[in-house]
Amino acid sequence: MSNPTGISRRIQHCIERLQLNDYEGALVNLFPAIDKTAKKRRHKDGVGKRIKSFLKDEEVLITAGGGSVFKDCSFDGIPLENILYKFGRTPIAHEGELDQRLSFNNDGKIQIHRDNWNLPSGYIAAMALAVIIAPENKGEQTAEGLSITIFENRFLLNEIWGKPDAVQTHVCTKFRNPKLFT
Repeated sequence: MSNPTGISRRIQHCIERLQLNDYEGALVNLFPAIDKTAKKRRHKDGVGKRIKSFLKDEEVLITAGGGSVFKDCSFDGIPLENILYKFGRTPIAHEGELDQRLSFNNDGKIQIHRDNWNLPSGYIAAMALAVIIAPENKGEQTAEGLSITIFENRFLLNEIWGKPDAVQTHVCTKFRNPKLFT
């Protein structure tokens, strides 16, 4: 790998932390990669707006990471992108830790209470995947052989950087809906 950028380095570290079930560590690495990608997509927007917009753009893929697909998803009236930003990105960036009201599990379960959101860890993997396949990140690279498995299909990261088609087609096939991403 030649001269990885901050995006590919952060994604690689995110995946390494995910493999250890260190969700906070994964997000510490993931949110800067999301921000840098979102800034490429919406360079005129402020940090909050561009990150929330990126998460909203990628909502189908993110929720698919939990085993179900949602569009225009909100919990107790709060859109998913706001939850991830307010209780994930903001406290990590400002306090160095995940807000106690947001947690992740390996069970694939969504548990929502008024002040407690417990989401599948697949959401984190899917957010990382959204960064990887974002067209803005074409040409990025990670270590050789690094891969991600989505619904029993393994994708080598260096083959899908900036290329959403194969992943989106696979997700559409899994959910039997060719229009999920339109």
